Amino acid sequence: MFSTPDVANFMQYRRFGKTQLSVSELGFGCARIGGVFHDSSRSELLKLLRGAADAGITFFDTADMYAQGDSERLVGEAFCRDRQRVVIATKFGYVLPKQKQLGSQLKPLLKPVVTRLGLSRRHIPSTLRGTVGRQDFSPEYIVRSIDASLRRLRTDYIDVYQLHSPSIEVLRRAEFVEPLERCREKGKIRYWGVACEYADDVLDCLPLAPLASVQVGFNVLEQNALDWAIPEAAARGIGIIDRQVYASGLLTRPVQSFCQHDLDVDPVVAENKRTQITSFASIAEHAGRSRAELALKFALAQPGLSVVLLGISRQSHLDSALEALHAPNLSAHEHMLVHALATRGKPTGGANSQ
Repeated sequence: MFSTPDVANFMQYRRFGKTQLSVSELGFGCARIGGVFHDSSRSELLKLLRGAADAGITFFDTADMYAQGDSERLVGEAFCRDRQRVVIATKFGYVLPKQKQLGSQLKPLLKPVVTRLGLSRRHIPSTLRGTVGRQDFSPEYIVRSIDASLRRLRTDYIDVYQLHSPSIEVLRRAEFVEPLERCREKGKIRYWGVACEYADDVLDCLPLAPLASVQVGFNVLEQNALDWAIPEAAARGIGIIDRQVYASGLLTRPVQSFCQHDLDVDPVVAENKRTQITSFASIAEHAGRSRAELALKFALAQPGLSVVLLGISRQSHLDSALEALHAPNLSAHEHMLVHALATRGKPTGGANSQ
């Protein structure tokens, strides 16, 4: 484990668009903390969150649907006594069915039982699992959602409040702007943004004048956000949150472990991805880097990004990320090779030429 002062001194900080926020270049993605089936105790997860802040991470991204609200509760418990130390971003829009809301209330009681009996997800009735329901971005639901998140987060304000994967129709109607602005004026939220499902959705976000941020998926395998979404949003002073740096594990797991379904339902696309991943692994090997390090350094090197999120749920994830921060930045040659992977569905050839 790293010495906290050394790591904190190494962390870089960036302006979050045109806002008054300064955020760590590395963000803590909280989607995988909390819930009945997490193999860490609550005290371990609280220690992990606080340890990340000690290491210089100031940006924590969660959502009301993660672990049916338990992710927000953990973040709130971790920082309620030192709220100004961190920037908390959360999301809204997904509605849990009534029976799953009951499951959320029962989770604190279920967790010790599940742990003691060694139960897995399949042993629990579907009514208590975390499957998401429909979406609701109506003005009435927005107000209720903000108040509920504030309670779970144990705070009186949310730094960045985001629509969670809204449809194009929702974005174009923009009925959410007025209630979000009212909540901002009341001090319940400082800024609001959109966590986009696809990079192309950014196009429909840009006309929203009060918009402070967009969240997009960008990684070695999915670089289309570089075509215009990231440059255009950055040019307009919009904070950009990058997610899925490791492509949901495709860039870090052993290549031979993937079956076609893991990669894509389309066999041609799946084979192209397998080729890209194999080439990426070869580039990392020749560069003397781990694949996680190479993927993270590539994301951090992109101009315009405000913060790069990593899904962290245990100490080893945090240690690996902090170790990567200490590694040398990518050379121009390394960056060229990795960038070329997105435009080629075949081996780049560059890895073997180093």
